[in-house]
Amino acid sequence: MLILYDGTTSVCAIKARLVLAEKGISFESRNVDLRKGEQFSPEYLSINPNAVVPTLFDNELKIIESSIIMQYLEDIAPNPSLLPKDAMDRARVRLWLKRVDESVHPSIGTLTHGTAFRPSFLNKTAEEQKAHLEKIPDPGRRARQEAVYRDGFDAAVVIQAIKVFDSFITDVEAALNTTEFLVGNYYTLADAAITPYINRIRDLKLLSLWEDISPNVLRWFEQISLRQSFSSSITDYLTEVDKNQFSSIDGAVVEKANNIL
Repeated sequence: MLILYDGTTSVCAIKARLVLAEKGISFESRNVDLRKGEQFSPEYLSINPNAVVPTLFDNELKIIESSIIMQYLEDIAPNPSLLPKDAMDRARVRLWLKRVDESVHPSIGTLTHGTAFRPSFLNKTAEEQKAHLEKIPDPGRRARQEAVYRDGFDAAVVIQAIKVFDSFITDVEAALNTTEFLVGNYYTLADAAITPYINRIRDLKLLSLWEDISPNVLRWFEQISLRQSFSSSITDYLTEVDKNQFSSIDGAVVEKANNIL
């Protein structure tokens, strides 16, 4: 039995769960409550010193990093395959995974903290805020969070994140111009990798910024959201607290983001 340490709303955990669902692989989900900071507990740090989810266990074998987990699942359960047969198309899939890891993921983290998570952070005492930031092992991640919590949508990292998503959605739109899915007319690891980020930008009320110029993205996302894997990997995991946190986002963020663009 595979064991996945995950989080209810974690975009990286969703990537892994989507692949598990698409392949019909049974697994045990062990929730790490990110809101309570369980990722920083000594117990979890002994499992994943990066203090992030997901972490996959296949018996005694441990795999960290969501993109590696996705490809590991493809290797151990190649049917149904989520990689194209053509070598160039496989390269395109891997380029999408690389882009997500390098720029899209840090950007969505910045935007999430600047919208859904910033109010609760600002309600903490100065000592609690300091303690929260000091627990983050990655200095870059810590600096981004500190900046966005301090300056909100005026932070340089937020401005850059909006621009990253503007370029990203433009390229996703172009990729979907002649195909049903991101790489051809079949669902691949690229679709699984990108789904959580389009879903999150929608939850943050920011997808509306690109609605008029991205009909292909909206068509693709509507189709993706009807798949069984979407409900089992995303919707079914949401708690009432999760739903409330995203539903209470200040609608003014759309205007602020639009001003950046």
